[in-house]
Amino acid sequence: MRRRTATILASDVVSFSRLVAEDEEGTLRRLTAYHRACETFIARHGGKIFNTAGDSIMCEFETPLKAVRAAIDIQEAIRARNLSHPPQRWLQLRIGISMGEVTERNGDLLGMAVNLAARLENLAKPGGVCVSQAVHEVVAGEVSVPFIDLGERAVKNIPAPIHTFAIAWPGTEIEAEAARPIPGMNRKAALWFGGACLAAILLAGAGLIGRHLALPAEPQIASVANPSPAQQVAQGLVLSTNPAETFSKISQKGGLIEDSKSAPGLYYKALLFEAKGEISGAHRAYYNFARMGLEFIDPHLRYAALVREHEGPAMARQVYAELHEDAPTRATALLHALQFDAVERDARLKALVKEHPDFAPAHYFLAEEHSEERLGVWYSPRDRRIELASLAAFLKAYQEGRLDDFFLDHAVVTDWVDRARKKRDQLEGQQKSASAELFKLFE
Repeated sequence: MRRRTATILASDVVSFSRLVAEDEEGTLRRLTAYHRACETFIARHGGKIFNTAGDSIMCEFETPLKAVRAAIDIQEAIRARNLSHPPQRWLQLRIGISMGEVTERNGDLLGMAVNLAARLENLAKPGGVCVSQAVHEVVAGEVSVPFIDLGERAVKNIPAPIHTFAIAWPGTEIEAEAARPIPGMNRKAALWFGGACLAAILLAGAGLIGRHLALPAEPQIASVANPSPAQQVAQGLVLSTNPAETFSKISQKGGLIEDSKSAPGLYYKALLFEAKGEISGAHRAYYNFARMGLEFIDPHLRYAALVREHEGPAMARQVYAELHEDAPTRATALLHALQFDAVERDARLKALVKEHPDFAPAHYFLAEEHSEERLGVWYSPRDRRIELASLAAFLKAYQEGRLDDFFLDHAVVTDWVDRARKKRDQLEGQQKSASAELFKLFE
């Protein structure tokens, strides 16, 4: 048996038994797709899978830095896929990373580093990443992500407590009392990473795709500044007077697409290709939809996530730079804005809201940009005011019936509205509590 030093990444699915019990076929199909995404990023960062059992994956990396970067990419890809499902059906991963000596036997790895990675994975929150102190010491100055010092934790079958750090990932509900920012992590670096919520799935650098892909050319369709569904029909698209209703009917038929060149047909076809793992087919369907010049954002969100996952983070920004140039709409402007790092993304979102104050999805993302979940310890009263005002604008659009124009799949609308209402109520409740406490001080 040969001994060597290695970095080990361990992952498993949260509440997998419950998800299987509720929908075995659908959960197993999604697990296959999610594992395929994991394998893509593991290979991209030079890792090698040495053990899989059910919903778990164990893999080895040459360096801690490669393992952490792979973990970040995996979790962002999983978040992207979860967007099209209600929260109770989200398939989330926990990831643990350790380093140390391992022994190889019959292609499998054994040793304390393997055991420790599994224990760290158990400490991670859903959608989160926990690393050992040794891993943190190596990567802290090399990646632009904030870490939370969780202190020493006692874990099963490890004789001494282990010093643990977690990536401060939005939505992982890291305990407030443990949330101590690591020295040396400045606000700009933390904000860069903090975009891993709904918009963060689309962060990217620069790359080449779009017109450089060998995709079939589509006829150019003239666009207008703010096309309504009726105007979209007039532009020659094969749509009903209500595209969202058409998409719903296609879904209810179980995949019978009468007109695969319509917007609902292309979107449903792209979803079918994704479910079957036919990525090139999904690319073509999404790309053809994206060039139609429509305002529906849910297909755009899925397409950008698909590009990022399978072509790498460097591709997504270029895709939407080109799409916004070729078929400019508010939807492509929004998706292009979401590709940038935190400071630039925030500025572009604010500019978009100022130019198009009735564009409800931009308000939703601006609220996410200034949320406490994203900013963590840097969340300020000013951020709270911007978040609350943006949520109010988004919910007003829903109450006035202006939100449905931006979604083909209305199940997504329901989820967004539900989350916006809960967050608004939470913020208003906090404001009332703070005012009551202040009033008591002057009694």
